[in-house]
Amino acid sequence: MWPAIRSLSTCYNSASGQGLPSCHLSDNTDFPEGCHMKYLMLIYGNEDVWGALPDGDLATLIGKVDAFNEALRASGELVDVQGLESPARAVRMRGDTPVVTDGPYLEAKEYVGSYFVVDVDSEQRALEIARSYPGLRLGAGIGGGIEIWPLMARDGDDR
Repeated sequence: MWPAIRSLSTCYNSASGQGLPSCHLSDNTDFPEGCHMKYLMLIYGNEDVWGALPDGDLATLIGKVDAFNEALRASGELVDVQGLESPARAVRMRGDTPVVTDGPYLEAKEYVGSYFVVDVDSEQRALEIARSYPGLRLGAGIGGGIEIWPLMARDGDDR
């Protein structure tokens, strides 16, 4: 994580939802007891590859992802999960004017197709969750990838 971002990140008490000023993260990834951190998991994939899957494989994958999400929900670690609809839009400045264009604006074979947010007590747990995501194991090159982003919080913000 970028040092400036790490210094702004704050864990919080999951029971009260209050930020813990004594819980600012340092370079280690072990959080003090009772301290939690939220992570955004961006799930990448190739729309052409996913669309070419046989119906049975796609249905199996959807069932596995639903079970994965339900297990995280039951553990209390799942905060949110959403698929993204096409088309995306991008807003960029051209001179002094913000211009809206079709997005994503980067040329890539893989795009963010969905995301989930988890509330965990360690970075190791966030990485464990990401490694267990069923879409990664469907087949070589099919599952895309996951980016894991710690979410910043301000002291005292409700979670």
